[in-house]
Amino acid sequence: MRTTAIVLSLLLVLPAAAQDAPPPALPTLSAQDQARADTLLIQAAEHLIAGRRADAAPLIRDALALAGPADDVAKLQGQTQFEIYSRWLDARAAAMKARDFATFARWAWLTAAYRMKGTAERTSETGPVASDDIDDIFFMTYGLVLAGEEDRARAFLAPFAAAPDPSFEIAFATDMAGRAVSVQNWGGQDKPRAARLVAFAIAAFDRPAARAPDAVRDLYRVQGQILRTAGDFAGARAAYAKARKPGTPPADAELALMFAMGEVDAGVRAVQQMLGESPSPALSRAAADKLVEIAGQTGSGNAATIAIYERVYPVYQRLLKFDDLKLQNAGSVLANLYVETGEPARAEPILTGLLASAEKRWGPESNGALTYVLELAGAVEAQNRLAEAELLYRRIWNLSLRYDNYEPDDSREAFEGITRTLLARGLVADALAFTADGIARVRAAGDEINVWRRMFYLLARADALEASGALADAETLAREAVSLGDSDEKMNIAAAFDDPNVFARARLAHLQERQGRAAEAEPIRRLLLRKIEQNDMIPWEGEYRTAALLALAANLTMQGKEEGTKLFGERLAASTRIYGTDSPQSLDVAEPFARALLQSGRAGAALTPARVALAARTSARFVGDAARASASDIALARKRTEAARLMVEAAWQASRSGG
Repeated sequence: MRTTAIVLSLLLVLPAAAQDAPPPALPTLSAQDQARADTLLIQAAEHLIAGRRADAAPLIRDALALAGPADDVAKLQGQTQFEIYSRWLDARAAAMKARDFATFARWAWLTAAYRMKGTAERTSETGPVASDDIDDIFFMTYGLVLAGEEDRARAFLAPFAAAPDPSFEIAFATDMAGRAVSVQNWGGQDKPRAARLVAFAIAAFDRPAARAPDAVRDLYRVQGQILRTAGDFAGARAAYAKARKPGTPPADAELALMFAMGEVDAGVRAVQQMLGESPSPALSRAAADKLVEIAGQTGSGNAATIAIYERVYPVYQRLLKFDDLKLQNAGSVLANLYVETGEPARAEPILTGLLASAEKRWGPESNGALTYVLELAGAVEAQNRLAEAELLYRRIWNLSLRYDNYEPDDSREAFEGITRTLLARGLVADALAFTADGIARVRAAGDEINVWRRMFYLLARADALEASGALADAETLAREAVSLGDSDEKMNIAAAFDDPNVFARARLAHLQERQGRAAEAEPIRRLLLRKIEQNDMIPWEGEYRTAALLALAANLTMQGKEEGTKLFGERLAASTRIYGTDSPQSLDVAEPFARALLQSGRAGAALTPARVALAARTSARFVGDAARASASDIALARKRTEAARLMVEAAWQASRSGG
């Protein structure tokens, strides 16, 4: 029977008081004492791996006496005290939750020593121990790497790499690879440390005559994800190549990278070859389906996904009937990607066709048709044809009025769209009248409307009030929306990115900032960022966290806090390095950075990010295809360019006047 099993069974019957007792204080250790304790534990691991249990036991006891809490260690002599181990486990878990990896590593060191001690003292067993008797060392090593103590981690790994039996090294490598995968995929706030963890593990296990090839391939696969996210496509390609088992076809992530690098034809041929098909410009249904799977790879990027769906959608149009969800989804995905990437004119004919088919198949008032009405309205709105977009939104809202039903999501989105398009045209009075009527209807409906939807309605009304200059009234509605939702403690930000609890707090903070109360809004900004980072399902480098981080940076910069300018500076440097100075990603940082500096009275400092914004707005990347540009496209581009010029001019004049 393994020590783990014994421990777990006995922990279940421990008195509650024992498990609730606080963990003891860790003794202060000098570097020399820590090194001596490490050496003892490493030597003990060597003995256990070799089957010399009797030689290992005194070393472990000496190591515990040197590094463990004195009172606890004294109680461990003679009789095993499981409540002590339980408290050590609790302390280890608490340190991990706090992301205090140095403290976590110390508690993991103690739990590893405890389990090794039990293994060494089981004289009824002979021969080498099983790796799961000493695998707490794996967990501890992970903590050491994340704490920046790679030299200590390497020392603990050495006995496993040197063991004649390769199973010990394989177990260590497999554990490390699994943790690397977990940190990269779901690690939340630990994701920035994933690169360090992967680099350490690859250096440790990918050596001549490596004995854990499967784990090493997993590590290279994670490294490929990290490098692809950082924009190093060449490095990612090399990593993916090493992740591939000899003689096997490329994985979906590697194929997705080909499309991200613009190698569309080569990517299509690779898919056809994988399916045993001859290369052909005409895709088969199977090839189209496989390309959709590849497009679903996290991190493939908009450019890659668009390239894939531009090939897939015509195939589905040719081979599938409209009732097939694959056809509908492909058209909707492609159209929405065009809107997201600033090409809504290309989305419009796709959505018009889908809407016509839905109306013919299900009727103009069907949910299927109304879905495409909303998407088409968004595409038209993105082209600055605001009156047309309003008519499309009104089509849905009028149905809500006819049936006195404001509960569906499409009704709420239509309400927001009408408000937005009215305000964008400067029709503030019309927006105030419209939202006042709508809010009255929503209030009358009461609990018939879902709480989340009521929150969204309130926030749309707050937009209209803000545009009219009634900031205090808008703030009152934002506070009402916050009060309807979850408390700060219970709020768990969803990975779906459409949580009104987030939007309500962000709007409240924004309104406070507009009224010169940035310090009052700061706790809200910090709360939102912290909650996002606590959700391991939200990509660390994704837009959701980035928006919250930039909002906090702007808030702090407005207050004149250097933490804000540092956050902005680091983000701007990363964006320009990865995407280029004229990229949308750089603009997303440079413009709010310049505005926040101007607002805080640091006009001279605002010149640098303002010039980045100007250079980006006037670059070829933002000129577009003149042959396809509509009058509204050109007008919008001129407004953007003029806004950037005005920002630089204002910063320049303020700096010359000493502002």
